[in-house]
Amino acid sequence: MKSFSKFFLLLLLVAGTGIKTFSQSRYNIHVGLAFPLSKIDMYAISYNDYTVSSSAKTGINVGLQYFYQFPNRGIGIFAGIDFVYNDIINEYKDSAESILGDLGHESFEFPKYYNIPISAGLEYIYEINEKLSLFSSIGVTYNFFKVTDYTYDNTFGDLAHLADWANNIGFKTAIGILYKQKVSISIDFLGLGKHEVDVKLVDSGTVEMEGTGEVKVNMLMVTLGWNF
Repeated sequence: MKSFSKFFLLLLLVAGTGIKTFSQSRYNIHVGLAFPLSKIDMYAISYNDYTVSSSAKTGINVGLQYFYQFPNRGIGIFAGIDFVYNDIINEYKDSAESILGDLGHESFEFPKYYNIPISAGLEYIYEINEKLSLFSSIGVTYNFFKVTDYTYDNTFGDLAHLADWANNIGFKTAIGILYKQKVSISIDFLGLGKHEVDVKLVDSGTVEMEGTGEVKVNMLMVTLGWNF
């Protein structure tokens, strides 16, 4: 928190230099890659000395943000929403089909991870020339995390791991460049924190077991955006 306070203070001090900047408000739509920095996983398979978890692999991010710049200050505020999708690693899928398949399980529907962070905070723009500017931002997030159903069959019935939505407060930072006030390239870090996920094991419609899993979500995103 101390580092956040220093960052905000720096933004306010620089804002007082009277930098000429863009029109007061703009929208930005962006798309790019989402790289997990924490081990985002929910399930694991162990066999003898071999263990593999359902870790998330590189995914896709799509988002929309609104920015308002205070006149002649270089500093502004933003609010936005992102949609992040990550599939699980192929090693887990292959292991599940092999190990669980030998136990009579089949017809696998593997889980996927979704994050929907809503964010708001401060942005600062430094105009290098008429065509090129640098920007940075920092803010808080409220994230909605979802693990989709994990299902498979055996000779006795259908098995399903059903996970509820989870949420948590986190933070977001970003740096990037703007070209001609229109095109943006951004590198964002999302520290979405730990999510407590309630899970049920359902066998042919009957709840057999209930529990809670903890999933820590940190992401690095590289996106290409368009201002309008």
